Amino acid sequence: MRRRSVIIGGLAGLLLTPEHASTQQPSTKIPRVGILTQGDSERTPMLDALRAGLHDLGYEEGRNVILEFRFARGDPSRGRQLAAELVALAVDVIVSEGPVAPHAVDPSGHVPIVSATLVEPVQRGFAVSLAHPGRNIPASP
Repeated sequence: MRRRSVIIGGLAGLLLTPEHASTQQPSTKIPRVGILTQGDSERTPMLDALRAGLHDLGYEEGRNVILEFRFARGDPSRGRQLAAELVALAVDVIVSEGPVAPHAVDPSGHVPIVSATLVEPVQRGFAVSLAHPGRNIPASP
């Protein structure tokens, strides 16, 4: 349950942050969430929890949030290619699940990557700290 709260909280912060703080106009842009998963299905416990958390925050898939899925289908090395596809779709954030997480790299360096299952990201060199990661997942884990 704690992992779900952390993931949903991180996504909410990224999706609810205004793009231009000085702009008074409400944003009509629908957030796009790229989901990179090791499996081959949109229905996994983690993705169902993500949907439930987004729903709790008032997001409804297809209405005010778009979920873009990419499936590694058991091949974690496809993470870079699939992340590049999501970046090309102009997603606002990438959520990475499973062993594909360390291979998810944003080639542009501008799209935040949230990993649901990355173990010891600071010790493994993927983040500077948990409070301030400092970068997206590096190209050479």
